[in-house]
Amino acid sequence: MKPYKKHIDLSAVDQQSETFFKGGTFLWEKSQSEVWANLEAMVDTQPKGRSLYFHFTLTKWAVAACIVVILSLVSFLRFYNITVETIAGQHLVAELPDHSKVNLNAQSSLTYHPYWWKINRNVQLKGEGYFEVQKGRKFTVQSAMGSTQVVGTTFNILARDEVYTVTCITGSVKVKSSVGFETILKPNSKAEIQTNGKIKVDTDIETFREISWKKNIFLFTASPVLKVFSEIERQYGVTIKTNINPSSLYTGNFTKDQNVEEILGYVCPALGLKYSRLSIGQYLITRENE
Repeated sequence: MKPYKKHIDLSAVDQQSETFFKGGTFLWEKSQSEVWANLEAMVDTQPKGRSLYFHFTLTKWAVAACIVVILSLVSFLRFYNITVETIAGQHLVAELPDHSKVNLNAQSSLTYHPYWWKINRNVQLKGEGYFEVQKGRKFTVQSAMGSTQVVGTTFNILARDEVYTVTCITGSVKVKSSVGFETILKPNSKAEIQTNGKIKVDTDIETFREISWKKNIFLFTASPVLKVFSEIERQYGVTIKTNINPSSLYTGNFTKDQNVEEILGYVCPALGLKYSRLSIGQYLITRENE
């Protein structure tokens, strides 16, 4: 049997190839213009790279970091404070950033914000202080029971326990209680904030009695005896124990250059009392017949 041979017309194949490579016309689902338009759109929507996003992210973090630093700095300047304290038996003078001065009595404290001072002259007082305020922005002294506002003046504030008194020496002083009552003091006048928040004002007073402690002189007029002993403890740094009648009143005075036993030696007999020393710095007060 003879092998099967099929005759292929190469001339026809050559003709088709020539037509193909010469650029024949093909059928597409979309026109050529639509295809090119789609390709251009795809190119436009491709990501442009990460560099721009990276730089933008760095910028955001840099701005955020600057804001944090600025807020931290402002917070530090606003809330950083200095507290000056005196212990029992000690007096000292505190000088504020504007050269205003505060003479602090024993067992007192004064707190202020030095870096915020030019914006707000504000201090907190516990105890007793004599203020000599330089003229300038409003100057405010805050305590638990009330506040005192001045511009430039001299005055004394006692803010201890439930007592709040302000004595105006020169200039004028605005006193305001924590519940909203307020008054304006002129020289030689005194305001006392009562427990209900109302303010009692005395005018034409002898101011030396209110500030005599600055000269280490302590004056008492019909004062409760426990208040007298408390002042002795404060000024001499001692401890006094007693169970006497707290309604007893004392009128008299003493000076700091006297020793504590000398003072007890004439305060106690005037009230029918006696003292005994328990140890160094500790005393017991009892009635003479006990």
